[in-house]
Amino acid sequence: MMGGTNPNELKALGSPNDTRIKHLPGLHAKVYLSDKGLITSSANASNNGIGFLAVATLVEAGTFHPPKSDAYDSASLWFEKIWKRASVVDEIALDQAQRAWGQKARRGGPPGEGRPPDPASLFDAVARDRERFRGVGFVFTTGNATTKDRDEAVEAVIKKDKELKVPLLSPSDRKALGAWPVGDLFSNWDHEDIYAWPQRFVCAHRRPNGRFSYWFYERVHTVILEGERGMLLARRPGMLRKELGFKRGAVAMAAVDEHRASLIFDRIAESGHQLYESGEKLAELLAELPAEQ
Repeated sequence: MMGGTNPNELKALGSPNDTRIKHLPGLHAKVYLSDKGLITSSANASNNGIGFLAVATLVEAGTFHPPKSDAYDSASLWFEKIWKRASVVDEIALDQAQRAWGQKARRGGPPGEGRPPDPASLFDAVARDRERFRGVGFVFTTGNATTKDRDEAVEAVIKKDKELKVPLLSPSDRKALGAWPVGDLFSNWDHEDIYAWPQRFVCAHRRPNGRFSYWFYERVHTVILEGERGMLLARRPGMLRKELGFKRGAVAMAAVDEHRASLIFDRIAESGHQLYESGEKLAELLAELPAEQ
């Protein structure tokens, strides 16, 4: 239903007549299970992820577990549970997949009616090439963390580390945590967001005066405090913006995207922040925004 499944491949597998082909809304796991064993992997069953037609363009990772192993048995039980909840890819579902596939293809075209993509626009880049941003999240924020938030988060991070059989933080690491920049703390998020937060992400932050700016981050520490308050400490690697393919500075990028960003911030006004954990999720949002005049 997200437009990522080629309906022609569903037909080749036997849909809509084969009841062994099912779908489950919201399922995003990559688990490959057979009598030969279990593979859990970051790779989609796609050419980019696995390389059906050519050498795969993405670097993926995964683990193999033989039959009768604990992991294999656990995955089998998990699969049986979600299989019971899943629905057969019937004619209606196949038609929905066809329409979603077509909509995705159209969204992959020029990001504006009669307007070429702007090389300084993060939004245009995501709308045109979602695969380029696999493993990258997008965070929209309006609030500001406090030193109290920082101290609570740091205390929890150190406590969690001390509970490990082999602590990972050195004395110098713990000292550095105490001076962590408050601006690089993402505080009071739902724990579901914290668990879904990618390692690399772009933050769009709107200040009280209404202007917004882009920041490029890597996740470092995450903790859940009492009351399900998710806290995340991040750092800003100097080359991440260029590694993601952006040649313009963050200020120029924000200036180009200001109109669409304001529409997004209006949408999240109630919560004040929102995580889009992938380029796919952000592209879907951008496709819903009204066209710029």
